[in-house]
Amino acid sequence: ELDSQRLNLSTFQKRIGYITQEPVIFTDTVFNNVTFWSEPTPENVTRFEKAISEAAISDYINTLPEGKETELGNEGVNMSGGQKQRISIARELYKEIDILIMDEATSALDSETEQSIQENIDNLKGNYTIILVAHRLSTVKNADKIVLLDKGEISHFGAFHELKERSETFRRMVALQEFN
Repeated sequence: ELDSQRLNLSTFQKRIGYITQEPVIFTDTVFNNVTFWSEPTPENVTRFEKAISEAAISDYINTLPEGKETELGNEGVNMSGGQKQRISIARELYKEIDILIMDEATSALDSETEQSIQENIDNLKGNYTIILVAHRLSTVKNADKIVLLDKGEISHFGAFHELKERSETFRRMVALQEFN
């Protein structure tokens, strides 16, 4: 059991990664975008390679003219939404986090890219605690637990199929999104 009185809040906060709906891409190299300008020591390069692999972006990076040293244009002008989101995921994983919070991280993506990012998230399950904030039910269908909020209060908690059985509100949401 975790003793919250003995918890070092600063250390705990550093173990949390946060991904927004609109990822920030800096006009700099792929390596610097992921590592926040860490020195390219052998240890940091290994951490970088692990992060891009877990974020399922290494294949894309390997196709770039200069690989990890390729300059990304202003706001990632030549990148797709999914590629930007994966760079953002790699950035958080590089920090060696335990908890990954994704705030509407797939809502701006097309369905095919969302599905690809969803598979990426599913592959991270078990290695990280992942908290998804989402309105699209397809984003949370595979979640271990879903917290359904109603006017800022928790109305139901459980797996997708449990909420479909126990919550009229959730059943309506499923029907509205034509979800099976």
